[in-house]
Amino acid sequence: MAKRICVTEDSRTQAKILEEILVKKGYEVIVAENGMDGLYKVNEVMPDLIISDVEMPQMNGYEFCRTLKADEGLKHIPFVLLTLLSNVKDVVKGLEAGADYYITKPYSADVLAATVESILTRGRPRHNGAAPASVAIELDGGMHEFFADPQKILNFFHSTFNNLVSRNESLSVTKQELRKLNTHLGEKVREKTRFLEGEIAERIKAENALKDSLGNMRQTLDGTVRALATTIEMRDPYTAGHQRRVAQLSCAIGRKMGFPQEFIDGLEVMGFLHDIGKIIVPAEILSKPGVLNEFEFNIIKAHAQAGYNILKGIEFPWPVAVATIQHHERLDGTGYPHGISQETIITEARILAVADVVEAMATHRPYRPALGTDIALKEIIDNSGTRYDPTVVDVCKTLFTEKEFNFE
Repeated sequence: MAKRICVTEDSRTQAKILEEILVKKGYEVIVAENGMDGLYKVNEVMPDLIISDVEMPQMNGYEFCRTLKADEGLKHIPFVLLTLLSNVKDVVKGLEAGADYYITKPYSADVLAATVESILTRGRPRHNGAAPASVAIELDGGMHEFFADPQKILNFFHSTFNNLVSRNESLSVTKQELRKLNTHLGEKVREKTRFLEGEIAERIKAENALKDSLGNMRQTLDGTVRALATTIEMRDPYTAGHQRRVAQLSCAIGRKMGFPQEFIDGLEVMGFLHDIGKIIVPAEILSKPGVLNEFEFNIIKAHAQAGYNILKGIEFPWPVAVATIQHHERLDGTGYPHGISQETIITEARILAVADVVEAMATHRPYRPALGTDIALKEIIDNSGTRYDPTVVDVCKTLFTEKEFNFE
């Protein structure tokens, strides 16, 4: 039996385009004109997925989603927001409304179909048992606090990055077309000057619009990465800020080592996400004030593999998933989860390992007070060349001893 999808879209043209794409893929499509009509039809046909526009009369997409998620009989249906809006504020509104995923316009038929297939393959939205967490994020110059399920933030983060990749590909195509058009202009300038100049103006306008959109999507990605990191840390208030500080120190080390900005950008994302696997660890273990027993420590150690499993499906321009699984590995093979050593450990993971240890030892933990920077530096210096990369250790030591770096 074909899967049923309820498309809620006030534009008949957009609704028809969506319907044609989905019907070609073998889905049964039910079209609703707005949120009120959508609620009626969802109750009538019980679809397997809802795709809803945001800006609609009578009841917009946020209100439609919020109403549906408040209904015990309907809240299990995956809800996708389809919107032109793509900044952090709009993402937060979607999360607050309870949406499970979102796709931004304009979209390609292939991207839309692949996203729908992925969602329907997963089935009903699954939750890992974590209660909605309080997330604080900077909006319009102030801090905005809201509650959201960690898995939904992860879904939105994944969608954000896929949208960013799609926009980037569109920008590349536009640039290629612009180059061809500029070459062609030299040949045809005499006979079609006005026409071609108008064409170039339109292409440049389109390119600038895509650049603006790409920049906006990058801001959304950065904001979503920080929101996701904050959500994880809110489950363990004793280490709040850990991922941000690891990202800060990792970037400082990378810059001091002379790596280019693109590499530094990757380190920042890795720093914010290296502990994402802790989403699987019960909060009572994360915040346990005493010494962990062997069973509890093994659960903690599983976060590196869990983080890799979460991130490996996202096409980053950096090896984020690999750095995540390797940030507890050590040069002498005594680390975890795989006990790899030496050149097998990538440079980004070596930097993260040093930054992670220094931050953890220098700050407070549930089972001990802060040990301070001096003791943290002694740890990495004493184990330089055995556990930790000696070049990274030397740079980290220099940053602190020459007062070039302080944790914010």
